[in-house]
Amino acid sequence: MKKLISVILFISIIVGCLGQTGCDNEKYPNGEIKIFCWGEYIADGTFGSLDVINEFEKETKIRVSVFSTFDSNEQMYAKLKSNSASYDIIMPSDYMISRLIAEDMIQKINISEITNYNQVMDRCKGSVCGYDPTDEYSVPYSWGTLGLVYNGPLIEQLTGQSANEIVKGWDALWNKKLAKEMFMFINSRDSFGIAEKYLGYSLNTTNVCELKNAYNALKEQKPLVQAYIMDEIFDKMENNEAAIAPAYSGDIITMMNENDKLSYCFPEQGSNIFVDGICIPKNAKNIQNAHKFIDFLCKPNIAAANAQYISYSTPNVGAWEKLDDSLKYNKIAYPPDEIINKCETYMYLPPSVNSYIESSWTEIRN
Repeated sequence: MKKLISVILFISIIVGCLGQTGCDNEKYPNGEIKIFCWGEYIADGTFGSLDVINEFEKETKIRVSVFSTFDSNEQMYAKLKSNSASYDIIMPSDYMISRLIAEDMIQKINISEITNYNQVMDRCKGSVCGYDPTDEYSVPYSWGTLGLVYNGPLIEQLTGQSANEIVKGWDALWNKKLAKEMFMFINSRDSFGIAEKYLGYSLNTTNVCELKNAYNALKEQKPLVQAYIMDEIFDKMENNEAAIAPAYSGDIITMMNENDKLSYCFPEQGSNIFVDGICIPKNAKNIQNAHKFIDFLCKPNIAAANAQYISYSTPNVGAWEKLDDSLKYNKIAYPPDEIINKCETYMYLPPSVNSYIESSWTEIRN
């Protein structure tokens, strides 16, 4: 009897799966697409936002069969390099786009199929910023700057000084009065970049002495750091679990909206301005559908929905015009030229420098 029941259950599951496949084929006659992007980077219908993936599926009859997320460029790179999964769309940052081009890990995009490409601001394109010199491998999705988010009342309590006196630049992350009250990014490029700016160097230095000095600064900072994290900075800063952390502009806006004790500082030494792009991996299997998805994300109403949801700056002219005034004229999201002029874009570094940064960072964290 148990064998009979097992057989019946097995047959039921197979029939159910076949039935589901048949339904999917009818509902999505134009195939599928597999997406790998940052967490919470596409509006999903929560908090009154548009469900962008659902809208894409309805409009195109293409099923999003896989939607996976990563929390650092390095994590995404490692997964692609291992060939442990196949995706049709990825969303790397500028310097990682350069690396993926150099290592032949992404393919050219047929820009003629991106009918909304004319909406993309020139200032965010790879040919202007340097990460994609021919604008053939990526389409800009968002941009922003790196700054500091801090809990003013907590800093004043810990130091006995005004928070504005303590938090002026990156040196706040080396202030011993804030020991174990700070978070630091877990990824190597951002952490080295912060140390380099703290020391007055370029984010893209390849100078051996400067790289060693950055390594020593990060080693010196380690006893002060409560934790090396990334996305967790959201909840922990919102819950008053630390006094200060580096964070990207869109995330800072979101955190400040959730906790009125939090404030923003653009470091006086300057910082990073980044562009995240949309790319198609070399081993993508649904290339035509990938182009349709990129074009869909470039539609002004869709780009506006995503920008409103993630609070990051949009490179889409038509989308910016549709934003709520509270975001459209927010100086953290859309900073004045004097701040932008103090920013650098991460550039692709030689393999030997990348190797040094990654191995040194592993040593420091361990």
